Amino acid sequence: MCLNLVLWRHRPRDGKWRSISMRVLTCLVTVGFPALADAQSATHPRIGLLTWGACEMPDLIAGLKDLGRIPGENITIECRSAGKRYEGFATATAELVRLPVDVIVSESQPAGHMASSVTTTVPIVTILSGDPVGSGLVQSLSKPGGNLIGLTYYATELTAKRLELLQEAVPGISSVGVLANPVVAYLSFEEDTKHAAKALGLALIIHQVREPTELEKAIHQMKAEGAQAIFVLPDLMFASEAKQIADVALAEKLPVMAWGGWFTELGGLMAYSADYGTLVRRLAIYVDKILKGAPPGDLPIEQPAHFEVSVNVRTARTLGLTLPPELLARADEVIE
Repeated sequence: MCLNLVLWRHRPRDGKWRSISMRVLTCLVTVGFPALADAQSATHPRIGLLTWGACEMPDLIAGLKDLGRIPGENITIECRSAGKRYEGFATATAELVRLPVDVIVSESQPAGHMASSVTTTVPIVTILSGDPVGSGLVQSLSKPGGNLIGLTYYATELTAKRLELLQEAVPGISSVGVLANPVVAYLSFEEDTKHAAKALGLALIIHQVREPTELEKAIHQMKAEGAQAIFVLPDLMFASEAKQIADVALAEKLPVMAWGGWFTELGGLMAYSADYGTLVRRLAIYVDKILKGAPPGDLPIEQPAHFEVSVNVRTARTLGLTLPPELLARADEVIE
């Protein structure tokens, strides 16, 4: 909307005051400087969410609110989704950078990895699921350098612990089917699993799966090849297809061991991991520090101190398994 403003100028020689309309000038200023209409939002830090699927991060938002950063009040949230495609992360990151945003937040190392290849200036806060130092993402955990920071929930020994728990739950098991996504082969999950299985005397039947439509066939084939359980390696596609994996495995009478508790909730037998929701919530602390001026490269990468065992007793009964009382006693979550 344009306003009629009046500007008075000095009285000329005839002694009469005259005015000129500023309507046109005012309209030009408004058109030329649209930021004037958005002055309030421009003062808010802008946080970009980089997601795999749905454009939401409720745990992060809860963490930001704990720190007094309220979306719509004193921060602005922008979100771009990869559309459940790894190649979508580059496009989504580029869109966030163009907006621009003050910091980018993701929930996975592949997202953070791709984002860091798109921008070296916008701070990136993420969950790191592999070996961030070994993969070259950061210089060290204590002082990562660069623009990428966050928490890492993965350690090599977790793979061995998951296989040990699976052996405890399924006595006499000798052959394990492994679901691996070759798209994230640059992470160490598959190699760690091979080393741990060899030490534990377990044979592995590894199937590389890129698409959700390939999962059912892969699980059926692993069963036909002698697999006695399914070991799911960390992967975003597998995470979003946890229900399908659990359902197909259960139909094949195969117990599932995974890295996230949501697998157990959806029908998998077991999971061993850090509390993922808590990790994502803690990302808000990094965001807050960066928005206060802290260089991301100077912030240490945190590692969780506690890992949780979750067990689905209902699934165990369906599979005809009697879980050892000692295992149930150690479980942090037991789903009946």
